[in-house]
Amino acid sequence: MKFLLTSGGISNKTIEAELKMLIGKDFKGLNMLFCTTASNYEGGDMNDWLIDDLEKLKNLGFKIDICDINGISKENFLPRFEWADVFYFEGGNTQWLRSCIRNSGLEEHLLKLLKTRIWIGASAGSCVLCPTVCNSCQDLFDEYIEGFPSDGLGLVDFQFVPHLNNEYFPKINFENLEKTSKNLQEIDGKKIYIVDDNGAVSVDNKNINIISEGKWFEI
Repeated sequence: MKFLLTSGGISNKTIEAELKMLIGKDFKGLNMLFCTTASNYEGGDMNDWLIDDLEKLKNLGFKIDICDINGISKENFLPRFEWADVFYFEGGNTQWLRSCIRNSGLEEHLLKLLKTRIWIGASAGSCVLCPTVCNSCQDLFDEYIEGFPSDGLGLVDFQFVPHLNNEYFPKINFENLEKTSKNLQEIDGKKIYIVDDNGAVSVDNKNINIISEGKWFEI
């Protein structure tokens, strides 16, 4: 399976080049399912990021179908996922996205779909792939929802933390993450990759690479 876990989307040429390598062909004319579920929970300024990401992806040449899996039937959205060459899961609330993937019925089809498709995540759309989505590091985002899932999809064997040093997330800094990551590692023992909005983690089956024009660190 192939994944591109980004913090701020396709934010620079280095990440763009890595995506092209993962796909193995030009973007022009490729079908993309753009999932807005996580963003729709947040609203507000999140819509500005979503619009910016859509414009970037359209300019790269993708043919885009915008879909929210919450509130519509699997019979409606599953053919749209099957149509797509690439999935793009936008940012927002990670627990909400995790819950919707489970409750909508999408989860039971993901392994089959991802045999021939690539998942691009932005922020929450990346974090949801990890073993857990509610932990000592993720809680620094102050997005915890009581009673919602804490487990992730577990499609990657590491934890991902986006938005390092982003002014909108003042708790996401080296000092806080170094401290809270100790608790997380004791719980699940997984490697942790932390990137700013100019970085990403590229996964090509068992090959994992950090792609960055900014700051990042791993624990």
